[in-house]
Amino acid sequence: MNLPEDEEPLPALDLRLTQENLEDLYEHAPCGYCTCLPDGTLVKLNQTLLGWLGYRREELVARRCLQQLLTVGGRVHYETHCAPLLLLQGQVREMSYLLRRRDGSTLPVLLSAVLLREPDGTPLAVRVSLFDITERRKYEQELLRAKVQAEEQREQLARANEQLRAKNEQLTRINADLDSFVYTASHDLKQPINNMVGLFEELRRSVTFHDAEATQMMCMFEDALGQILATIDGLTQVVQLQRALEQMPAEPVALQPFTEEIIRSLQPLPAGATFELDFAAAPVLRMARPGLHSLLYNLLSNALKYAVPGRPPRVRVRTTRAPHATVLEVQDNGRGIDLQRHSRELFQLFRRFHPEVAGTGMGLYLVNRLARQAGGRVEVDSTVDAGTTFRIFLPREDEASQPPAGLTFASPPSSLSEKGRGSQLTR
Repeated sequence: MNLPEDEEPLPALDLRLTQENLEDLYEHAPCGYCTCLPDGTLVKLNQTLLGWLGYRREELVARRCLQQLLTVGGRVHYETHCAPLLLLQGQVREMSYLLRRRDGSTLPVLLSAVLLREPDGTPLAVRVSLFDITERRKYEQELLRAKVQAEEQREQLARANEQLRAKNEQLTRINADLDSFVYTASHDLKQPINNMVGLFEELRRSVTFHDAEATQMMCMFEDALGQILATIDGLTQVVQLQRALEQMPAEPVALQPFTEEIIRSLQPLPAGATFELDFAAAPVLRMARPGLHSLLYNLLSNALKYAVPGRPPRVRVRTTRAPHATVLEVQDNGRGIDLQRHSRELFQLFRRFHPEVAGTGMGLYLVNRLARQAGGRVEVDSTVDAGTTFRIFLPREDEASQPPAGLTFASPPSSLSEKGRGSQLTR
């Protein structure tokens, strides 16, 4: 039979729990109790408070005041704030004090008190309860230390950010000064070198050398002049491109016609060279047009320049998607690069890895600089005698700005044929 909840029999209780000694409850309560006269003279303390303080009962009752159990600061606060408030309101709650023990140590407590009055309103006694807040005080101190440390770290970070900002401004000025110096130096050097080329041509035309090694030396001198001119032109191109890109905003560029135009500029192509284009994943890139042109031109021309002799160049250009990025990938089947030896120098200015092939060592430097300027990065996979893959990771443009994936040439050249989702250009 189910009984209502209020009529269900209660569980059996240990009767000893209902026979607690009230005096014992007072003496060994989990908090300190004391009673004092309105002037603070102690008249009663429980054993818990005596244990905290380290005093015997007879040392305190009628001999000490509550104020004397506090530190100097606490005593002043009690007499000037707590006691008047107690007389005015009849009670105070959770006043924070430090009790001074007999051995001189202190104990943090929260004090609450109630004022008892005679029937005529005359103050009779004050009942005080004290709660040990040692652990709470430790926690508060830890929080305070953590706050101070956080403030110090914030100030250090602010100083570091300010130093970093100053360094960035300094580096920006230095880079601008270096670009101006490179441009001025290359411009000023070009005319003397052109004069040397003219003098050399006149010398070769009008002077007859009888030394058997003269022809070889003349060729070596001509090659040296050509290298100097190529280096100066390359430096000028780097600075001019940098200045141009600073003035050119990013814009959507349709990759299919843009890349085919670059391929046409590489004519004549080596025998059997093929280009496979697949931009279905991202038909449009948002980038400054001159920068994208220089980036693609360098990668495609290098794919042809560093082809393996006797092996028709095969170049694949495509786009793919990566988290938060669009990837422009250029893959060839050329000579490749030993990345175990040269990975750290891959994008250094004037660094070349195939000296037998004519070049200035600026192409990959420009590719990396242009990618970084556009907010992206370059990754390279390469196997010697098998080919190289360059992946340009660029910030992903708004999906809504993408045109249809089926973008094609308005007037495709006769050598262009559709292959799968991309297209193939052959010679």
